[in-house]
Amino acid sequence: MINFLNDIILFKPVKLSEIGERAIVEEIRKMLDQENSFLGDDCAYILYGEEYLLITTDMVREKTHLPSVMKPWDTGWFVAAINISDIAAMGGTPLGLLFSLGVPKAADETVVLEIMRGADECVKHYNALVIGGDTKEHDEITISGTAVGNVPKNEILFRIGMKPGDVVAVTGMLGKAGAGYLALKHNLSNISLDGLIHPFPRVEAGRKLAQNQLVTACMDISDGLASSLYQLAAMNGVGFVIERDALPVAKEAFAVAEKLGKDPYSIAIDYGGDYELLVTLPSENVTRACNLLSKTPLTIIGKVTETKDIDIICHGRKRRLFDKGYEHFRD
Repeated sequence: MINFLNDIILFKPVKLSEIGERAIVEEIRKMLDQENSFLGDDCAYILYGEEYLLITTDMVREKTHLPSVMKPWDTGWFVAAINISDIAAMGGTPLGLLFSLGVPKAADETVVLEIMRGADECVKHYNALVIGGDTKEHDEITISGTAVGNVPKNEILFRIGMKPGDVVAVTGMLGKAGAGYLALKHNLSNISLDGLIHPFPRVEAGRKLAQNQLVTACMDISDGLASSLYQLAAMNGVGFVIERDALPVAKEAFAVAEKLGKDPYSIAIDYGGDYELLVTLPSENVTRACNLLSKTPLTIIGKVTETKDIDIICHGRKRRLFDKGYEHFRD
């Protein structure tokens, strides 16, 4: 609200719960420098000779990110993986991870050591290293990871660059993490939680797509497919048409949906945490891209459109695809 009083404009502060994470991040970006175009991609990128240095950070806290079934080792792996996923989304190679750890003083030392073992195993899986960090006392386990990577400057992948007519595709299967979350929430048995607890960043897939310069845009879908499509549409000034029946839905999503009477496609579309790559590419590059990513399947799920609507085709009928994904501060 704006009040006019003696020619002074007074702005009433807006609560973060009213605007959400993405809106406040956009305001921060504008405040810092509108010319810093990297403030909005999966990583910051700094030109360093013939390559870009990639830097990203992601923070988790026990209450919002770490379900009780996660052991300390799982927590370390998880935090390392979600940071490395941002490097993968830019087509980069991870080099190292900084790890800042806030822990209650009553915690056993084994908690800290196991967290770091999990992080160490994750980064070594991707031929990187834990290169430093910090420890502090905190009321609950809170961890901030900072990943560093690199990518040749002519291979870097951005969120901006797609064109109408490009094909939309995703790596892997969708709905694994959402199924795990719902299984925990409703105490369901015989549902794998690996997709929720042990994400595997698509570093190899990202590098192959980048090296061969096959895609026009890329991001990871940690916020969920629908939310990611909305973010890309806003950044590129385009829309999307998604084919529901083409979506690669994980078997866990079907199992959970059957137990809860839910739509498995909704689990795949609306729930985040899968850490797959969402890419756009010219149709003539599809066959080569799919052949290159034989270990991690690449599935065509739709097209980029000139109209700014985001639609989904279900049973032959087109309808609006709504953004129901998770957003910090709002949910």
